[in-house]
Formats: sequence, C-alpha cells, structure tokens
Amino acid sequence: FPLRSGSLITGVIGLVYLEKRTFGSPELDILEKFAQLASLALDNSFLYSALQRELAERERTEHELQIAKNAAESANQIKSNFLASMSHELRTPLNAIIGYSEMLEEDIHLTGNEGMIEDVQRIQAAGSLLLEMINEILDISRIEAGRAHLELETFSLDDLIALIRAIVQPMFDHSSNEFVIKAADSLGLMHSDRIKVRQTLFNLLSNANKFTENGLVTLTVQRDAHETADWIQFDVTDTGIGISENQQKKIFEPFTQVDATISRRYGGTGLGLAISRHYCELMGGELFVKSHIGEGSTFTIRLPAEVQ
Repeated sequence: FPLRSGSLITGVIGLVYLEKRTFGSPELDILEKFAQLASLALDNSFLYSALQRELAERERTEHELQIAKNAAESANQIKSNFLASMSHELRTPLNAIIGYSEMLEEDIHLTGNEGMIEDVQRIQAAGSLLLEMINEILDISRIEAGRAHLELETFSLDDLIALIRAIVQPMFDHSSNEFVIKAADSLGLMHSDRIKVRQTLFNLLSNANKFTENGLVTLTVQRDAHETADWIQFDVTDTGIGISENQQKKIFEPFTQVDATISRRYGGTGLGLAISRHYCELMGGELFVKSHIGEGSTFTIRLPAEVQ
C-alpha cells in the first residue's frame, strides 16, 4: 500500500508471509486504513520538523534584531549625550561673545564712532542665530534622551498672544511680509507649559516668515468649548512657497527640511518642527499641516486648555 502526501508518494507498506496465502477484504481494509494513518503521521512529522526549523530561524532573527536595536539605542544615546555636552560647551563662550558685543555697541554709542555700529550688530545677529541653533540641538537631545518635561502653570491666553506679537513683530517689520493676528477679545485662561506653547508658536511663525516673500502671515487663535474639556486651536497660515504632499510626511522628522535647495537658501537646522510636534504631543495635543505647492501652508496646533 502506498503512503501518500497529497499527490506525492512518500513510502510503501508491504506484508511478507513465509507461507502462501491470500488476503481477504477485511485484512486489506485494515491495511489501507493503517496506510492512511501512517501517511498522516509522516505528514505531521514533516510539518513538525519544518515548524521547528521556522521557529529556530525566527528566534535567530529576533535575537539579531534585538542586538541591532540595542546597538542603535546605545548609539543614539551616545549621540544625544554628545550633542548635549557640545551644545553646552559652545553656548557658554557664545553668550560671552554676544554679551561683549552688546557692551561694545554701548561704548561705540558713547564715543560717537557710529561707523562700527553695523559691524557690531552683525556680530550680535550671527551670535544670536548660532545660539538659537545650539538651543534647538539641546532641545532635541533632551527629547531623544527622554528628559523633556512639562512645567505646568495657569496663564492668560490674551497675555501670551500679546507677548508673541511683541516678540515676532520686529521680525516681520524687517521682512516684506504682513503679520495679522485674529483672535477673540478674551480667550480666557490656559493651564499648560507656557514656555513650550510660546516656543512652538514662535517656531511656526518664524518658519512662515522665512518661507514667505511679499505675503501675509496670519495667526488665528480660538477656544473650542466642549462638555468634557476646552481646546485651544492656533492656526499659522502663510502665502508662501507651500509644501508638497510627499514632503509633508518628512518635515516633522529631526534635521529634515523640504529639500536641500531650500536648506541652502533659507538655512536652519531642520529641528524646529520636530521639536514643536513633540512638545504638542507632550502637552496632550497635536500639530499638523495642510499645504499645496505655491499656495502657502497652514500649520495647526490643537492643545487641551487644561493639561492634566
């Protein structure tokens, strides 16, 4: 009797008797059923062996992946520690450069040597830009190391918006863009991390101004009241260059800008949006973008009015 596995013959069962005899139907039926059971047993044996090999291969792969994951996490931790250390070491002398340049500017005003003012102001501007980049590197290193925490306080949204206007208005005055704020007369209070909310808004408004020429940047603020909790929504809308759908998937990754050409033209570390999104998520909210090439962009922040 053949032993079958599907359409394949995997073996044969044969009976040998020393004396000549003829097998009857009952005996043949028993042998046939035995052959079927033997075929099934062989199939199970083959499947078990294949399963064991697959499990061993999977365990080996998982072990290799764990080793690679541990190595990547270790390398990432080393990188974060290095960035934090180097950023701190750079920030100390840079603060001294900025401070001395400010003192030098005051001395120039007193001595009447106005011809040097522009050069000193360039030193201050370059130093401030470099300090901003170093601070961003420090922020992202804290985030990646899991050391970013919230400092919660209750504050007036109206005061926050007034402060934002005071901070960014000079930036728009020196550009070709118009800046408009649309908000209700009284937005009430917010319990959150005021500094991180302010920094996130500043990052978005700086980007909007940077990527817009002779256009309009609008900050819209509204309070959405719900039965369970209020939400605060900030929309930063510009009439700038816009972002393609494919690029929108990448811009929230660290050290990422729309493309290399834009990075060379506009500068920056490519960290602002990554930091801003993480801060929004840390505060229980979200940050997303809607944009089309050549039609500008709208970055939306939604945050709970009271962070628990």
